Amino acid sequence: MKKSNGIKIMFYLPSSTRKEDWDSVKDREEDYTADGPLRELMSKDFTSDVLFNIGMRHGKEMAEYIARTITGEDIRIVKVWTQYRIENIGHSVVLDALAEDEEGRMISYEMQKWAEPDLEERRRIYEGSLNIAFLAKGERFSSLPRQISIYFLNKDIHGRGKAVYHSRWKDDENYVTDRSMERFEVNMGYEGLDTEEGRMIHDLWCADPEKMVTNVLRRRMEEIKNTKEGRMEFMSDSARLIEKGREEERKRSIETILRDRLATPEQVSKSFNMSLDEVRKIAQNIQ
Repeated sequence: MKKSNGIKIMFYLPSSTRKEDWDSVKDREEDYTADGPLRELMSKDFTSDVLFNIGMRHGKEMAEYIARTITGEDIRIVKVWTQYRIENIGHSVVLDALAEDEEGRMISYEMQKWAEPDLEERRRIYEGSLNIAFLAKGERFSSLPRQISIYFLNKDIHGRGKAVYHSRWKDDENYVTDRSMERFEVNMGYEGLDTEEGRMIHDLWCADPEKMVTNVLRRRMEEIKNTKEGRMEFMSDSARLIEKGREEERKRSIETILRDRLATPEQVSKSFNMSLDEVRKIAQNIQ
């Protein structure tokens, strides 16, 4: 794969999580019953951020199946990343999953199933950020890899009853003018098992592996819900999300203090037990 200016992160339990939290997770695993964490896991499907990331994280099978079903191409995936973060000066983005195929194309997967404000503008930021991330300084624009963007949306935003919509840049005579970027929008409100797209959508919503109708998604769900390793991974990822929420709240508090000039960076550094360089970086981003 081409060198990226972005930051690739494979999220497991972060080092910032307190040891006692992780010990608690391990202790609870020994008593894993139908109560508490197991019940929460059993109620979730692949539209859950946690389960989608776990499903895409191991191997290439799930990413490959989804890409083939949506595009209709015999796509062969060579690498998959989850929670792929791209740092930008103005607005950073985190992709749910990113894959590279044998042709060097970058395929992004975004589970944006709920109504998102400014959806079109949001997607422009995501696609533009991915382009910038894979074009190193000094390289020719021709070295930029082709891009396929896949968005899972909770309803039929185009209102034409299709399971999947395919978009390319075209002129007023319907001639494709740019083949380097393609966008696929998956209508998660689609119902019907008569097509592979419909079966895929059904299984992405399905929480019970015994009721799933595609081999690939059923196997991945069984591995997560019916094995000790899968359950432990769900628990560690859930703990990571809790820790991430704490960190984001902490950062928002610091941004408010700095923006309203309630304290100096030096005072914030001491109060929040954060390095002065980190505080100054936050201050620069809000100016």
